[in-house]
Amino acid sequence: MYGVDRPADVLLSPRFPVGTLGVNLLGSLALGFLMRYTTASAVVSPEMRAGLAIGFCGAFTTMSTFGYESMQLIGDGQFGRAAVYMAATLADTLLAVVAGAGRHGGL
Repeated sequence: MYGVDRPADVLLSPRFPVGTLGVNLLGSLALGFLMRYTTASAVVSPEMRAGLAIGFCGAFTTMSTFGYESMQLIGDGQFGRAAVYMAATLADTLLAVVAGAGRHGGL
């Protein structure tokens, strides 16, 4: 996560946590894709599916950094940026899971 997060923040916007948002979007997209294709396959066991979803996607994304950066923005009095960041993270990660799954509706 750090290898993607910090360069994105430096290149794009050190005042907005673009790197963490991007990492969480990528992880959500990957989770949607994995769940779509591993639940439809008898080749992937439930244990392997859980390992990929919880282990890989869970380790790649980070809610703790999201929480910390949100509170840091609030603590700095940047309420608008904090609201945009929190809303964008919630809405966009949900949309990324749906996009990764390749269809509307439930997985």
